[in-house]
Amino acid sequence: MSILTLVDVTKSYAGHDLFSGICLEVDHGERVAVVGPNGCGKSTLLRAVTGDVEPDSGKIKIAQGARVGYAAQELGDLDLESGLLSWVLEALPSWADFWHEWEQAAQSGDKNKLEKLATRQAHLEQTFGYNPEHKAGAILLGLGFAMEQFEQPMRRLSGGWRERAKLARVLLAGADLLILDEPTNHLDLEAVEWLEQFLLAFQGALIFVVHERTFLDNVASHVLFLGGSKPVVKRGNFTSFLEWFVENEKHKERQAAKISARIEHNLDYVRRFRAQARKASQAQSKLKQAERLRGELDDFTLEKRRKTLSFTLPKPDRSDKVVAHAKDLEFAFPGKPALWPALTFDIFRGQSIALAGPNGAGKSTLLKLMVGELHPNKGQVLLGPSTRMAYFSQHQAEVLVGSNTVRAELRRLLDPRTTEEELCGVLGLFLLGEDYFDRPVSKLSGGEKSRLALASLFMNRANFIVMDEPTNHLDMESREGLIEALNGYEGTLLLVAHDRFLLTEAVDEVWAVGPEGLRVFENGFGEYDEWRRAEAVRVAQAGPAGVILEPGRRRPDKEERRRRAEIRNAVSKELAPKKVAYDRVERELESIMARQTELETLLADPATYSKTEEFVRLTSEYKQAKEREEQLFMEFSSLEESITELERRRDELLAEE
Repeated sequence: MSILTLVDVTKSYAGHDLFSGICLEVDHGERVAVVGPNGCGKSTLLRAVTGDVEPDSGKIKIAQGARVGYAAQELGDLDLESGLLSWVLEALPSWADFWHEWEQAAQSGDKNKLEKLATRQAHLEQTFGYNPEHKAGAILLGLGFAMEQFEQPMRRLSGGWRERAKLARVLLAGADLLILDEPTNHLDLEAVEWLEQFLLAFQGALIFVVHERTFLDNVASHVLFLGGSKPVVKRGNFTSFLEWFVENEKHKERQAAKISARIEHNLDYVRRFRAQARKASQAQSKLKQAERLRGELDDFTLEKRRKTLSFTLPKPDRSDKVVAHAKDLEFAFPGKPALWPALTFDIFRGQSIALAGPNGAGKSTLLKLMVGELHPNKGQVLLGPSTRMAYFSQHQAEVLVGSNTVRAELRRLLDPRTTEEELCGVLGLFLLGEDYFDRPVSKLSGGEKSRLALASLFMNRANFIVMDEPTNHLDMESREGLIEALNGYEGTLLLVAHDRFLLTEAVDEVWAVGPEGLRVFENGFGEYDEWRRAEAVRVAQAGPAGVILEPGRRRPDKEERRRRAEIRNAVSKELAPKKVAYDRVERELESIMARQTELETLLADPATYSKTEEFVRLTSEYKQAKEREEQLFMEFSSLEESITELERRRDELLAEE
């Protein structure tokens, strides 16, 4: 049975259909990416599935008992006072009540209650993991948090890091149906790739919206396309969907051309013979055929996924050969070591460079030093005499004047030499048509403000553009527009971005920033990515640094012995219910296998075949017995593995005494 079923789901807004007639089934292990142009209702559909939005018509059914996971909560005052790790762990049920019940049952000698609790424990561990603290820590580290942040109050986290914490909580809680709306926002490259691997290992059903094309290709098993005349569901990743989409449009063009030719042929016949009485009836018949064919032609309306635009970027003034020069550049935050050794480098006219490196490497800091937002502790940055720089930061939308209309704000920001053709072309590239011109900037969404800021950046004729995370708040169409603009730009580019498709398509060089300085990859992101992965393998194979022990063994002090005793007792407390569950599963397994043998004997008896109802009943029972045997074997193996591990830990603690 499917975990999620949508039947003819429709939702309208202000008299306009966001989507209509969506039919979809999502089962275990399926990962559905919802894609489509801006405003087609992708996020609204996810909210309809979670129950936050009511569809106008149709049915949304989630399998009974299925756990649904999505990050929808707003953080209250109590949440903000919690430590990061504690807040994430609150997504899981507390074990305190369970162990209280266990101790009461053990003291009263209630074996039946103990068996039930053992079954419940196995279910909890299978559902939420054997070691939730360890799992929570692994998720937080995977999403880019440092261990020293684990005890940090939530209120000290920035908005982006709070979103990461919400995502960590959802992933830890687990779900049968996981719903993620733009989970890669605010994640750096390493965190995005970690999330990909987590979702590929996820056993439940996943439905998600993401604007990073590489992520879509790596994660999606199915694509649901909205925004056309009707929703389309295709098996495969996003690239395979695009290939199908292009081929389907070509097929529709060919079919439409054939129908148009038939219509024209019929109309030509009507024009020639309608006035002749002898052929008037035939002409009328041809006219009806033409009308019917026009109806068929409507079925072949082309649905461009994204408009192909003709645009011309304003040509920037020519810069000197050396656009920017950094000499002995050093920077450290107060009380912290320097981010990198002294950096000396030149940026030359026409270079297209992306800064890369792990979280905390100082990529954005280096950009801010280049544009003068920060001052170096040592060294200096010199711009060429004819360098004209434009800077896009992660908070660029905040500098827009909200009281201005879009048209007035554009006139304030763009170069006065910009032509109407250049203006319309660039605005169209960033999905800001004439219907936006008279809107107040304050009424624009975050994504629309980012697009406006980006459009103005390319229209002020700067010959050196510096960008810090330009894809934040941009949907896929806007990112494609940005890539086209970057490829059409004739100046010099320096940026930080985590969209791998953009880095592959729009950047010539990658400069890796880190504690060892700068490493230049002249062949672009592919070369850098290959090096980065090889480096990760090398570090993993090297393992942690060895620890030199003092000769001889010091007897543990009283406090250490007490600590070990507490751990040993905790291990024993975990071990006892598992052994009870192990015995129960073993008994049930023996019983079910014995029953299978009986059923095999009965089904092999020719007399059974003559009794149709009896044969059907026995066959059904045998199938159920086989399925139950498989479940028990998995539970048996899991318990055996857990018991072995706990006994090993207990023995190690005893050996240390």
